[in-house]
Amino acid sequence: MDEREYDQLDALTSSSVMEISRLSLIVKNLRQRVESLEKNQTELMDKINELEKQKEDDDDDNG
Repeated sequence: MDEREYDQLDALTSSSVMEISRLSLIVKNLRQRVESLEKNQTELMDKINELEKQKEDDDDDNG
């Protein structure tokens, strides 16, 4: 979703229709969780790449 769609979602959270308001809050929470997971995945991939680089360097030193 792009930022404009998130802005529309914010507008829905204040809807007078209770079901729409609740569903939009659920979607907002899910969006935040996905963004958090994406950040964690990026951090993990960075660590994996760093460890692989260290292993290659160690292999070069020992080889």
